[in-house]
Amino acid sequence: MRLSSPSVRVALAAWAEARLYVAAAYIISTAVVNRLEPPPAFTPVSDGLLAWDGRWYEAIAISGYADAADPALRFFPLWPLLGRAAAWIPGIDAGVALVILANAAALAAGVLLHRLVVDETGDGRLARRAVRLLALAPPSFVLVLAYTEALYLTLALPVFLLARRRRWWVAAAVGYLAGLTRPVGALLELPVAFMAWPEWSQRPGRRAGALAATVAPLAGAATFIGWSQGALGDGGAPLDQQRELRGDFVDPVSRLVRGAWRGAHGDTGELLHFLAAVALVALAVVAVRRLSRPMALYAAVSLGLLLAAENLNSLERYALSAFPLVVAAAMVSRHRWLDRWIVGAAGAGMVCLTTLAFHGVYVP
Repeated sequence: MRLSSPSVRVALAAWAEARLYVAAAYIISTAVVNRLEPPPAFTPVSDGLLAWDGRWYEAIAISGYADAADPALRFFPLWPLLGRAAAWIPGIDAGVALVILANAAALAAGVLLHRLVVDETGDGRLARRAVRLLALAPPSFVLVLAYTEALYLTLALPVFLLARRRRWWVAAAVGYLAGLTRPVGALLELPVAFMAWPEWSQRPGRRAGALAATVAPLAGAATFIGWSQGALGDGGAPLDQQRELRGDFVDPVSRLVRGAWRGAHGDTGELLHFLAAVALVALAVVAVRRLSRPMALYAAVSLGLLLAAENLNSLERYALSAFPLVVAAAMVSRHRWLDRWIVGAAGAGMVCLTTLAFHGVYVP
């Protein structure tokens, strides 16, 4: 990436700003925790940028998966494998490697989002706003932590870029890695199939590449399931562990109604998730109406899957993977009265949400 590139300049500025906000939240949280008597039993801030899921990924990078009952199986393997590989560098352990890689990937994701939005809409101002919103949205503090969101975005975004350019074999390789990173990576096959259809029907010579790009994300996820079957004797264990965490699939509409009811009766967490879900549904409508069909399809299916879980914890973080929703938010916020305050409000919200997460109040 050239430092003089507009995409790099825009992404770097937003990237640096987000890290200042997370640093402020860390300082606030540490100061508060150090003054509490007696000290709380659970203080994620003590783990720093390895808080919450970061410790899981670090443990997997060091020790791997134990058996089919291991809750760590809900975490797909590419991210901890990268941490393990980077830990071979002298002076860097797996935890430090994951933090460095996550922040590097977050910068790359901003660059790629800028390029995709320009490619999609031709609007440089919209692309800049989308990059800033991705970096500064309150749940985006996980892009600073040792989470997989940054890596997943650096893989999912180029799948769209490559498919738009009909570079099917490269898109297949990147899509396969996305499927190894998160279970939702398999959803990339839907927009890729949409973009690949003209190749299947009109260009027989390119059918093999288009087919490979379409099935690659699902093949990536299937690889982990196949490994689980061969190594642990239970191919369904990764999905079973996901179900243990998120619950069974439910009707999204009924789930939102229950969330509104519980929130109205004092469940603050449910109220927060309900309000976030309403905002995300509104953004999905914008995406369907104003973005290309592959982008709209990916946004709608991703959100539908998120809202069909009994446990809506981490909903806001999971929604970052559905990056067309960020583009839709950038479109909505281009109105003058929103443009003046939404980015600043997002930054303030990031400090607040990060502080709550460091205190163990909010589950990222």
